[in-house]
Amino acid sequence: MSDHSTIPASQFEPLPPVRGLILAQNARGHALSIVDLERWLRLNRMVYKTAKIDVVFRGLDVSLFQALVQAARPLNVELSVRTDCSSSPPPVETSRSLGAWDVFLCPAKPDAPQFDAWLATCHEAGIPVRVQFTGSFEENTDVQALANTLTRMSVTSVNLAAYDPFVAAAPARNAMHSQKSIERISAFAGLLDQAGCEVNLVNWPFCVVGEALWPFVLNSMQFHCDHQHYQRDAYGLARRMYGRHPARIRLALLMLLEQATSTGNPIDRILLPWIMERPWVRARVWAWHKLTRHRKQGMPASSVDPFPAAHSLEADRVIAARRSAKGPVCADCRFNRVCDGLTPELTKALPGLGITTQEGESILDPFLFSATRARYYDDLDAPRRERDAAVVELASRANTLVTNRAPDREVDSFDYAVDGTWSWPLPGCLRWFSFANCEKLSTPLARMDPPFTVSVTFGGGIAEFIGFSLGKGCRLLCPMIAYTHRLVLHVETDGQFVLLRDGHPVRPVDFAGTFYAPLRLGKGLEPRISIWNIDGTIGTQAVYLWQGEGTVPASASAPRFSIVMVSTRYARRLQASLESVAHQRGIALDEVEIVAAYVPGMDATGDVLESISLAHPTLTIVPTAFAAEQANAKGLMLNECLSKARGEWILIVDADILLAPDMLARLAALPDSCMFAIPDGRKMLDKETTARVLLGEARPWEQWQELLNGNGEYRMREADGVPVGYCQCVRHACLARVQYEEMNHFEGADWKFGKDMREAFGPETRLSGVPVLHLDHGSSNWYGAARHF
Repeated sequence: MSDHSTIPASQFEPLPPVRGLILAQNARGHALSIVDLERWLRLNRMVYKTAKIDVVFRGLDVSLFQALVQAARPLNVELSVRTDCSSSPPPVETSRSLGAWDVFLCPAKPDAPQFDAWLATCHEAGIPVRVQFTGSFEENTDVQALANTLTRMSVTSVNLAAYDPFVAAAPARNAMHSQKSIERISAFAGLLDQAGCEVNLVNWPFCVVGEALWPFVLNSMQFHCDHQHYQRDAYGLARRMYGRHPARIRLALLMLLEQATSTGNPIDRILLPWIMERPWVRARVWAWHKLTRHRKQGMPASSVDPFPAAHSLEADRVIAARRSAKGPVCADCRFNRVCDGLTPELTKALPGLGITTQEGESILDPFLFSATRARYYDDLDAPRRERDAAVVELASRANTLVTNRAPDREVDSFDYAVDGTWSWPLPGCLRWFSFANCEKLSTPLARMDPPFTVSVTFGGGIAEFIGFSLGKGCRLLCPMIAYTHRLVLHVETDGQFVLLRDGHPVRPVDFAGTFYAPLRLGKGLEPRISIWNIDGTIGTQAVYLWQGEGTVPASASAPRFSIVMVSTRYARRLQASLESVAHQRGIALDEVEIVAAYVPGMDATGDVLESISLAHPTLTIVPTAFAAEQANAKGLMLNECLSKARGEWILIVDADILLAPDMLARLAALPDSCMFAIPDGRKMLDKETTARVLLGEARPWEQWQELLNGNGEYRMREADGVPVGYCQCVRHACLARVQYEEMNHFEGADWKFGKDMREAFGPETRLSGVPVLHLDHGSSNWYGAARHF
């Protein structure tokens, strides 16, 4: 599967990297403990979603690497050795048994004493090798011989880096040495390319190499979007940690893992860089946070007047300030948006290096010149670049639709706005303004069920990413690589979707640990336009909607009850739970909607929802799909579903709970002053009774009292009496003030939600004589279960 290949420019799409990075030692050579390295592995895999990870060594600690390989196997991640070749390689047989995905050789200079030995050992052991040379080349470097050696040893790719934060390469001696190094490196790159080897000029400004080498230049915009290199967050963390003491690294890792899998508190994200610099303040910062966490903080008033002229002047000021920061040479260069220019690191590595302004039309596409050059794809990357035939077919249908059929609706520029921020509606165009590197969202364009298609044209400015938001955690975005783009989101009846940029399908950008792109989209969607990092100002226009039969009209009346459920590997119990909803007494089913969170392909939940919908056509079902990595994030899934729920009463119900036949009728009879209600405890059914229910031998809506009086434990008050999450009933208006905590687990989140509801709206109302039944599932893990319960 691994190969070197070129791709026609018209078909090229950058493949984002899935390679992470961890450090076995810091810059001073102090080793990290195996426990901290295992934490770092887990952070890379679970948060940054990396499938392969480079472990940076000075030389190589064989036993440590093999221990890490064992730790990586349960995480389903491959490990590579990244070494500076400062010590001799292990014997060939030992190298073969390392379990390394490949080896990345990064000597401080091409004639490093052990470099040839490492190269020969890996070649004999059959281990793929990547190579990087950093900094200047000496006059006596025989680039032809070096190119021949690398080609003969079947090196997969070669980086020629101007500088690297993890390599202590000697800087060039003077301006002449810098210039001569560029000439030798340029010749070397040409030889490697002629031999069919992937070559990358990392951190080199476009202007210092010849035009023939522009396809190989990788600055930060290209580096973190190219499959051969490092995922941005993983690389950034390693770079920041490299100069830190192992104790500080341990603290940072614990805080980052805590954010992802425990408290999820934004205070850590804000203060983490500061705390890494000054670890002694952590205790007092945390204490202050605990004392002030419940205080409401108002947003400062905008310093920009809400008038078009003021915003235009402010946008011009911001753009001018950014140009000034680049310096006069780079500010007027056609590459200024895709090139890092003369950075302090580059000045230190290659003193006296001269840069020049390249005149011409500004380049916005970071890969404009590099579409057809040779690239190496290993066995993890090669399958990812293959375009799914289904996506190609979806793109074809989308293009046919928007080309040949008039839209059903145009969303006028006066019909939507930028949410929470002043915007300027003009005839045919909405102008957005931003003076910070952040996301801006429009107000919802419509509320729709698949199938539908939405098209938006972006222009009159530039931004980093453009696309659509489909809920709190779902983003379908792509890079903006020209001054104008037409984006089309086409969604089929079954939720399959494709994102088109100027008629060509693009992969949605992956925001590791922040947003997700599901395999399929659910119902009850409210698409918004999302724009990231606007360069001062940009416009959106020509917002068109094509609507299918599943469209929910904006004027559609809201149901009285919304049942919100999460089902990850709970499909069998979910079916029984939904049947208990479908057989409510005294309430018409057209007054009820089910908003169900699930992961497509994880279990049969999708089939169950479809079957319930067919069997009870007046019951509204709103499937809400999530990516597999969100399967444990029940708080996020619930909040996403709660944002779609339209009922006056919202019931947050576990997928293994059976509602009493008169549950909804009892809720409907409560006075308007009641904001929070709970059932009168729960009856824990035993395994035998649960089996009868699941097999249809017991029908709870007909045999409710019998099941309630049968075998099993009755629980009245739990968790110190705080209403926990197996069944919490709240008024829709409460959700503006209280939501679930979003973490990669669920311990305590339902208890805290109940506690927050009490604090905000007073004590709950207990529905006397109306408990729920709890199906047995043989496990205490009620979210992201490992088995199909």
